[in-house]
Amino acid sequence: MVVLAMITKNSSERTAVFPQVLKSSLQVPYKAIILVDDSDTDKTVSAVRRFAEEHGKELIVSRSRLPPGWSKPTRATARQTAVDIFFENTSDEWLMFLDDDCVLRSGWWSLIANSGALEKPNVGEVWGVNWDATDDRKRYLEALGIDYFKYLVDAFERRGGTHDTLYRRAAIEGIRIPPELHIYEDAWLHHYVRCGGWESVINPIGVSHFSITGDSFDRERWLFAVRTALKYGISELEPPRGRLRAYLSLLRPIAGFPLMVSVYARLYPLPRATAIAARRQYAKLWVRWIFLRELEKAGWRIPDVCSSVRP
Repeated sequence: MVVLAMITKNSSERTAVFPQVLKSSLQVPYKAIILVDDSDTDKTVSAVRRFAEEHGKELIVSRSRLPPGWSKPTRATARQTAVDIFFENTSDEWLMFLDDDCVLRSGWWSLIANSGALEKPNVGEVWGVNWDATDDRKRYLEALGIDYFKYLVDAFERRGGTHDTLYRRAAIEGIRIPPELHIYEDAWLHHYVRCGGWESVINPIGVSHFSITGDSFDRERWLFAVRTALKYGISELEPPRGRLRAYLSLLRPIAGFPLMVSVYARLYPLPRATAIAARRQYAKLWVRWIFLRELEKAGWRIPDVCSSVRP
């Protein structure tokens, strides 16, 4: 019924909770694991192979299959490889992706199995909420009066997520993820399903997400995000309405700096709160500026994401 898929890169060395991730997956009644591993060593494959042997799971191991003219594996090539192997080697109805830093919370599978969601023919995707393993973001959002659960669900609806996600076989048939999507390959999957007319179901039990990205500001990542938004319509940013309003929006991060300091001061000593707020607001300002600059070059047009994923 279910095949488990994981895409990994040095996960055994990089992700301390990786053994817990594997153990937590046992609540799901899968018989086979598809492992697409682009690691520099064989430690991750060895760890998953031991796990599979101990628990009687079939294991299919592959590296990313690179399309012609493409020389470097990405999250997109790994994700597409897992999907291709699923179709080539199994007849199961559901493919479940589980990220290497996400531990399934107890009751994940039983909630979905008992809900009848998997028997509904219009359901193509089941996503479990990616609850942060620490409460920093929750405390920050609540200090701003923002509902934490709604924030996470809204983020998923905009850009998807494969933290712990089931995909119906028919819903992802024919998908081709552009290999350059080293981020947003999960968004491509989500919108491919959504734009195909399938329903998504939210599992509130979800996972504990032990993200290791930290709070550093990655300029290259955001520049890629902006250009992806303009190429495919996949965006974490709200498109501006009108040029004047767009450029006036650059003032918001500046005007919001005192508020951010006051919010973080509830969580940290004032010097640290000020430094965090300054980094955060600068990042917002920089991203907004790059977004508007690139948008102007593109004639203020953002493509429809459904036209991109299902041309």
